[in-house]
Amino acid sequence: MIAYKYRANLFDKEDGFRRDTKFLLNNELFASPFRDQNDPFEASVDLPSEYKHDWVTPIKQDIYTIGIYSLSKQKTDEEFPSNELLWAHYANSHKGFCIEYDLDLLKDNRRSEFDIRNLINIKYVKERPVVEENDELFARETKVFGTKSQSWKYENEVRLVFKTNGVKKIAKGAIKGIYFGLNMGLEERNSIIKGLKDNDITFHQIERVGNTYKLIANKLVNNDYSNYVIIGTKHNSNVENYHILYKGMNKDKNSIIEFVSGFRSVHPKPLNISIYDDRCVETFMYDYPIKDENQKLLAKHWLAFSSFDAPDVVWMYPEK
Repeated sequence: MIAYKYRANLFDKEDGFRRDTKFLLNNELFASPFRDQNDPFEASVDLPSEYKHDWVTPIKQDIYTIGIYSLSKQKTDEEFPSNELLWAHYANSHKGFCIEYDLDLLKDNRRSEFDIRNLINIKYVKERPVVEENDELFARETKVFGTKSQSWKYENEVRLVFKTNGVKKIAKGAIKGIYFGLNMGLEERNSIIKGLKDNDITFHQIERVGNTYKLIANKLVNNDYSNYVIIGTKHNSNVENYHILYKGMNKDKNSIIEFVSGFRSVHPKPLNISIYDDRCVETFMYDYPIKDENQKLLAKHWLAFSSFDAPDVVWMYPEK
């Protein structure tokens, strides 16, 4: 079974690093204390008084000691982590990333410090559950640690429940893929790819489909950034203008930024760079005004533009 973990990848000024990246590169996860969950109604169960029922005491003790690692189960029609709300709420509005786990490999870790107690599929209910003495142990734990209101149903959550909270070393091979958010920085993306390059992990870039509400995930490959053709140039004494047919596999913003940076490094003069993904624009890219039918072709195949006066900026077309 596949499950996803959306990560914000925030920079910790106090520690001087991105904690989510650190855990990822160290092959670790952090099981957070149960009382630190973001839902204030966690453990809102109906329990009798522990003074009259000693079986209640261990439950209340667990609330302070167990660790929780929450994930989102892959839905039947979900080919990649595409939940807009989870990207917004848990991945810092697409500035973070999402880890794809093989849930079976993740939970069946034989390390002694991986003190997993249960895997609980969250139940979403209208009313808080009543915990009774004759409940079986797992049913009791599901009510306390695995029940939420129906407002949270969109998360499709599954939880690893640990005996203790804190850092846990995960099993080799449990991580299958990393998905980078729409707005994740190139430097952060590259640090993860470099740090995990010796692992059997695939890397994907989340992108928008045109100006729709849809997302796609494109697999990142070892792009050959020399794979391009200059299809037009205009030179003057101050600025050179290049029109480029880009043949690289990945056409997301970070990949284009890398290409532009490499192109500028071998063309030191001030440059305006227009980048396309189809040679059909060659016949009309200098026309003015451009005919209506050619405007549509240009809009479809014009990837990006970078100007001489802002060389570190890449403007994607249409702007994402």
